[in-house]
Amino acid sequence: MEGIEWQLSSLTLLFLTGMVWGLLYDCFLLLFTKRRQVGDFCFWVLSVLLIFPALLFTNLGELRVSLGVSLLIGVACYRWVFHSSVYLSLKLVKRKLRHRRGFFT
Repeated sequence: MEGIEWQLSSLTLLFLTGMVWGLLYDCFLLLFTKRRQVGDFCFWVLSVLLIFPALLFTNLGELRVSLGVSLLIGVACYRWVFHSSVYLSLKLVKRKLRHRRGFFT
């Protein structure tokens, strides 16, 4: 049986991974507004590349319900606390890049 410190660090790391996952979702919402299917596919590929190494690092890839709940709580906390300000900032950056060089056209 693993120590409590190991389990708490696993939960914390997957909570932070969930927050990054929420940020990644916001980025893909803004980048792929017209080509939604391509954006969804890229989002899920990058999600696997983000979450699977985090699972391998925390507990050697062992799936547990508590880790999944921690990941989803991280996404929920990101959406509740940071979503509005980060999404607004990303929209402003996108607008400036679009006007500057035609980056998103």
